[in-house]
Amino acid sequence: MIRSMTGYGKAEMNVGSAPCTIELRCVNGRFLEVSAKIPREYSDKEHRIREFIRAQVSRGSLTVSMRRNESQQSSNVAVNYSVAASYVESLRDLQQNLGIGGTISIEQLVLLPGVLSPPDNDEDEEQTWSQIRDGLQTALLALNTMRDKEGADLALDIEQRLAVIERGLAQIESTAAQRVENERTRLRERVAQIVGEVGIDETRLTLEIVLLSEKLDVAEECVRLRSHIKHMRQYMAAQEHAGRKLNFLLQEMNREVNTIGSKSNNADIAIIVVEMKEELERIREQVQNVE
Repeated sequence: MIRSMTGYGKAEMNVGSAPCTIELRCVNGRFLEVSAKIPREYSDKEHRIREFIRAQVSRGSLTVSMRRNESQQSSNVAVNYSVAASYVESLRDLQQNLGIGGTISIEQLVLLPGVLSPPDNDEDEEQTWSQIRDGLQTALLALNTMRDKEGADLALDIEQRLAVIERGLAQIESTAAQRVENERTRLRERVAQIVGEVGIDETRLTLEIVLLSEKLDVAEECVRLRSHIKHMRQYMAAQEHAGRKLNFLLQEMNREVNTIGSKSNNADIAIIVVEMKEELERIREQVQNVE
């Protein structure tokens, strides 16, 4: 069954002793783009996070946000007094040597590199990754559950529109089957009006009918269009991601419908073709959201 590209998933877990939250948001995208917003202390896990997501998501613009509990972060902050004292001493020397006035504030001091930092992480690296991975898996399950549900709704809408196109196709085939005989009668009557029955060259008339029938024949286009509809249903029912294949099929279906309209040269068929093209456009809009 097809899957939508848009969805949201969330998980809460502990990483070490710190409560954490992971949120996944995915929207439409031509390819898979993963952006990560994670705490600095877990920055070395970013590549593994991206690869874990890529194994389960194939298309879309996906953002993974990971947060640690704020109170936990505050208690973990360490002050490097020696680095701070060195900054203060150097800044005062700079003031004295250059004759610069002003004061050194705590707000300025804490922004300098190395003054505030988390303590050394004594957590086991693989255990930390295992906890992050479990949280990611829970969030991905929620994300894909939402995307599957929306995908089912998309599939239902697309199927209804395919049924409309099939009904139009059946009407075209029925109308086109009568057109050759109607054109034969119309051509004979027209020739008779011009030259009279005695002057009709049956061989030449038959040749003209054959040429006209070839020009009006849309059987091949109808067969190909039915084949495309069949394949579209197969791709929607398959487990593999079908978004790109559905896009390609829609282009081919639109081409066949345009050809039917241009070859038929019939008002009734033209109306049906317009309706079919409208349904194809609505399907195209839906397929833009299929993974």
